[in-house]
Amino acid sequence: MKPHPRPSRPSEHWTRRLARRIGALTLGCVLAAGLLELMVLGFLGEQPKFPRHVVSAPWGLRYNHPGAVYRHKSADMTTWFRINSQGMRADRDFSHEKPAGVARIVTIGDSFTVGYEVDAEQTFSSVLESRLRGAGHNVEVLNAGVSGFSTAEECLYLERELLKYTPDVVIISFCSNDHKDNVRTGLFALRDGQLVGGDGSYVPAGGLGDFLNRNWLANVLSERSNAFAAMKEAATRVAKRSMNERGAALAGVAEAGDDASRRLTAAIYERLYGVCKQRGIPLVISSIAARRGRPDPKLDEAFPLDCFDINREGLAFVSTRDLLQPHMETRQVFWDRSHGHWTPFAHDLVGRELADVIMSRGLLMGPASPEPAPAPATASDGDAQDG
Repeated sequence: MKPHPRPSRPSEHWTRRLARRIGALTLGCVLAAGLLELMVLGFLGEQPKFPRHVVSAPWGLRYNHPGAVYRHKSADMTTWFRINSQGMRADRDFSHEKPAGVARIVTIGDSFTVGYEVDAEQTFSSVLESRLRGAGHNVEVLNAGVSGFSTAEECLYLERELLKYTPDVVIISFCSNDHKDNVRTGLFALRDGQLVGGDGSYVPAGGLGDFLNRNWLANVLSERSNAFAAMKEAATRVAKRSMNERGAALAGVAEAGDDASRRLTAAIYERLYGVCKQRGIPLVISSIAARRGRPDPKLDEAFPLDCFDINREGLAFVSTRDLLQPHMETRQVFWDRSHGHWTPFAHDLVGRELADVIMSRGLLMGPASPEPAPAPATASDGDAQDG
């Protein structure tokens, strides 16, 4: 006589039902995510998937996540980022103590400086280093660019951290959005025409932003998902508008784009120049020209030349408008299907120009070595396509 089957316990029945529901919910989420991904790709096209591994730094600001390795991909290009343990785009670390006989240049700026949309060796910092070495200078260039950086953050980054590397030359890149970004940070303000502040900290979106930029899953989605990248970009624009209003109130500026913001930017550059001059360090300002519009090949100079005297000892000014404008109609200077950063061609031109300015004005201390290294090859428009 066969034994009767053991009746199911209520707990086993509940467990099976729960497992089926979780499985169905998981499958539904996967299908919905896949459908959303296809819809974004079909209606909006491939989105720039640029994860921002920018996190809070020990000195109260933000920097590139030390040790991070990640991919950037858009319809224009694919490239990989490698960040050293000090938050710089480099495959090796640098000691605070400068090696004997070596000249050191620090480049500071935003995504143009760190090299969005180009390989590390194609950035103007790398081209500058190769050009100077090719002329016989024993030099190392430290790329301290950070995506989204403002002049205010760059100034305090130099004061609080980068001066420890005893640079012989400091190159700071200005971008047209720095006017708004300087206001948004709230790090500096103008009071009766005088610059005040400089002792605060600034990490956009606070702990939440820091968590998302460190979070493995969020960064994987930023790197691989068109839908997530589109939603993140939209959320960032909303958050920036809110921070612009708050920063304008703190800085005493009516609007982030008015003339007062230009004066604030100029005042921060005065502080930068003073910090460098006090230490005998030449300051080079590289002004990244702004495009009037995608169809229009004209470039505008947005640096506040009316508020800041560029004709001073220990100061050099490089306008990329004058450098890049002649090529706008014949060469690919900016990528058009992503965030509009420079192509390898533009980086190469700017790196070579900076090297020529530094050498022609004798900004590096000491003579060049008698046996120069081979000069680097010129980057081409298509170099970044291989990633």
